[in-house]
Amino acid sequence: MRKTLISMAIALAAVSGSAMADQATVNALQSAGITMTAAQTEAVSAAQGEQIAAEIDALVAANPAQAAAIVSAAVSAHPELAEAIVSAAVKAAPGQVGAITAAAVAAAPGQESAITAAANSAVQSTGGLNATGSNTSIQTTGTPSSSGGGGGSSVASPN
Repeated sequence: MRKTLISMAIALAAVSGSAMADQATVNALQSAGITMTAAQTEAVSAAQGEQIAAEIDALVAANPAQAAAIVSAAVSAHPELAEAIVSAAVKAAPGQVGAITAAAVAAAPGQESAITAAANSAVQSTGGLNATGSNTSIQTTGTPSSSGGGGGSSVASPN
């Protein structure tokens, strides 16, 4: 009988621990002023592990103007998922990459290089701006520049 009670107590603690962690994400988002529908709130609270990043992706896609606040709250609640959260958010709102990256770094400053790398990787898959918010891209071998080096004018000759 004792073994059964102890087993049930351990199982209950494990279940409530994951529910508390998921509730922490919802609480962080609500504290940041992120408005969520009942369905979004339920989805975020039910998500676990990498699923949290997918739910953050959906929230950012639904409200890209609040991408930085959403990412900041999510990374604060789950710093161990910072890279996945940033990657998902950048893919959902590539025009907000600079703000998303800055918000994530502010929430988890010890992970700056990993966060920036995740943002840049997500940007490359979407073809947008890099993590600093500029349109600088990595030079590939043998690709000529459109802004210099010979070729003269692009205007047709009058002759």
